[in-house]
Amino acid sequence: MAVSPDHGSAGGTAAGGVGSLPPEVKPWQRIEWPSCVQSSLFMDWGSYYARRLRNKKALESFGHALDVCKEDQQNQRQQSCKYPRPEMRGAIRNCQNEQGFCSSDYKTLYLRSRCQRSIAQSEAALMDATRAKKMMWLTQKQKDGHVVGTADILLEKCDALFDCNEFERALRSLHTESRFFNPISQMQRRFDVRKERIMGVFEHTVGATLGPFLQQNRSAIDEVLRRRKELAAFVPRPLWKTLLEQQKCDVQSVLDKKIETLTSLERARRRASKNFYNHHYLGKSAVDVALLQLLRSNEIFLNPLSNGTTPYLRQLSGEQYGIVRKFMKTMHAGNPMYNSKEKQCRETLSGEKSRERYLFHLEYQTRRDCMRMLREVHQLRAEGNVEGLTDYIDHIMSTIIDLKTHRTLPWKWEFVNDVYNSLALAYADKCAVPANVDFLDPKNRLVLYLLQPERTKDMNIRFGGPNLYLEIKREEERKLRSNQKMEHLEERLRNSRYPIERAYLRFELARVHFKEFRFDKSLVMARSAFNEARSCNSLIWRYNSIFLVCQVHAVLSRFERLKESLGKASQLAKELRSRKLMAFLAICNTVNDNDLNLRRLRNSELSLRKPHNRRISGKPSFNSLSNLS
Repeated sequence: MAVSPDHGSAGGTAAGGVGSLPPEVKPWQRIEWPSCVQSSLFMDWGSYYARRLRNKKALESFGHALDVCKEDQQNQRQQSCKYPRPEMRGAIRNCQNEQGFCSSDYKTLYLRSRCQRSIAQSEAALMDATRAKKMMWLTQKQKDGHVVGTADILLEKCDALFDCNEFERALRSLHTESRFFNPISQMQRRFDVRKERIMGVFEHTVGATLGPFLQQNRSAIDEVLRRRKELAAFVPRPLWKTLLEQQKCDVQSVLDKKIETLTSLERARRRASKNFYNHHYLGKSAVDVALLQLLRSNEIFLNPLSNGTTPYLRQLSGEQYGIVRKFMKTMHAGNPMYNSKEKQCRETLSGEKSRERYLFHLEYQTRRDCMRMLREVHQLRAEGNVEGLTDYIDHIMSTIIDLKTHRTLPWKWEFVNDVYNSLALAYADKCAVPANVDFLDPKNRLVLYLLQPERTKDMNIRFGGPNLYLEIKREEERKLRSNQKMEHLEERLRNSRYPIERAYLRFELARVHFKEFRFDKSLVMARSAFNEARSCNSLIWRYNSIFLVCQVHAVLSRFERLKESLGKASQLAKELRSRKLMAFLAICNTVNDNDLNLRRLRNSELSLRKPHNRRISGKPSFNSLSNLS
C-alpha cells in the first residue's frame, strides 16, 4: 500500500467533531496505522521522490517520517510496533527506546543525509549522518546484535566530511571506523578506496605544485592576509567617531557606497577567468551554467508582470545556480586550478613554449585585423560618411582595441593615434563651402555652420493624422539611446589612458549635448576637449572643438562671441596650413561681420526712435518730475 506524504499523519483525522461533517480525507487516512508503519511509508515516499530528483518533496517526506514517532510519544502510546504480539519483549514491542527516538530513525537520517548531499547541503548532511551513527549504535545496544547498514552509515559520515572540505577529519574517521571490519572483506575495500581519494586530494593541494604557486602569487597572498588581519582586529565603533578621526563630516548618518569601476580590459580578464574556471570543472556543461546565470536576471524569463510564476522561477533559478556553484567550489577545493595547470605543463614539457606560440599567433591575427580596420576607416572617410565612421570607430575601440594589451598589440598607441586623427580629419572635411548658396540670406545660416534643423513636430490630434502616441514613443526611444550613449562615453572617459582619446570622448559628449539642445553643457565639454587636445598637442582636435563652440554661438546668435571663436579657429587653420579651412572660415567671418553690423544698425535705429528727456542746467525738468511722481 502506498501513501502520499502530502496529507500528513494518518492518525486522528478520521472523525470530525460532534455535529459536524468529517473532513474529506483519503481512504488510507481512516486507518489508525501504528507509528512504525507510518514512518516506513513516509521513508519509502522520500526514497521515491529522491530517485526522481524531487528533492524538496523527499526532504519533507523524511521529515514526516522522523516526526511520526515523536507525535506518538507525546500521545503516550504503549505499543507502536508494526505487529505486536503478547510473547514479545517490552523493548521490541515498543519501537521507541529510552532515549526517545524510534529504532528505525537512523535509516531515515541516513537517506536524508544522502539526499542533502545531492543538493550541496553538506553541513546539514553531516549533522544527519552524525545523528544516524549515534542512533545506530544505541539501537545496536538495545537489540544486542548487529544492525543492517552499519558500513553504509559510517561511510556516509566520511563522505559528508569530505564534501564539507574537512579532509583531515574524514581521513581520521576512515581509519577509526575501518577497524570494526575484517581487513580482507568487501567493506574494508570501500574504506580503502576513500582513503586513496583523500590522499590524492592532499597530493593535489599541498603537493609539489603548491610551492611555485605561492612564489608566483606572493604579493596577492600577502594582501589577502593583511585584509584578514584588519577584519580580525576590527572593533565596531560609532560612525561619528570614525568620521571625526578622519576629519570628515560627523553628522553624516549614512555613508555613500563607493561603486567599483572596472576597465573594459579588467572586465574581459575576469570574464575569461570565469569561463576558464567553469569549463575546467564542468566541461561542456559550462554553457548550461552560463545560461542559468543569465536567466537569473533575464526579464523575459522573469517577467515582472507574471506575479504567479515569476517568484517561483526566481527562487528555482537561484537555488539551482547556488547548488552548481557550491559543487564547483567543492571540486576546486579537492583539485585546485594551479595543480591542473602545473600538471599539464609538466606532462607537455612545453607549457611556456605553447603559451608563447599562442601569443605570437594572436599578435599576428591582431595585426591583420587592425590593418583591415584602418582600411575601412579610410574608406568611410573617403565616402564622407562621418556618422557611420563615428559609430564604427566607437565600436572597434570599445569592443576590440581596448581589450588588447601591449603584448598582442605593441603599436597600440600608433593605431589609436591614426584612427582618431582620421576621424578628426573627417570632421574637418565637412567644413567646406557649398556651391550656389547665398549666405547673406539668413535662411542659409544652417547650411553654412553645418547645423541641424530644429525638431518641431505638430502634436495636435487630427482625424486621419499621424499617430501622436507613436511619435511620443519614438521620441522616448531616441532619448533613451542618447542617454545610453552618454553613459557609455562617460564610462570610457573614466578609464581612458591616452589624451587624444580623452579629447575625442569629450568632443563626442559635447556633440551629444549639442544635438539635444543642451548648449551650456555642450560649451563646457567642448572647452574641456579643447584643453585636452592642447595637452596632447593635437591641432586638428583643437580646431574641431573650437568650431563646435562656434556652432553653439551661431545657434544662440551670439555674434560677438562667435567672432572671437572664429578668430581662434582661423589661427588654428593657419597652423594646420589648410587653405580650404581658411577660405571657409573667411566666409564665416564675413557673414558674421555682416550680421553683427546689421544688429548694431538695428539697435542704433531703435535708440534714435526712443524719446529723450530734456534737462536744463543739470536740473530735472517738469516732465521728468511728473514722470517720477
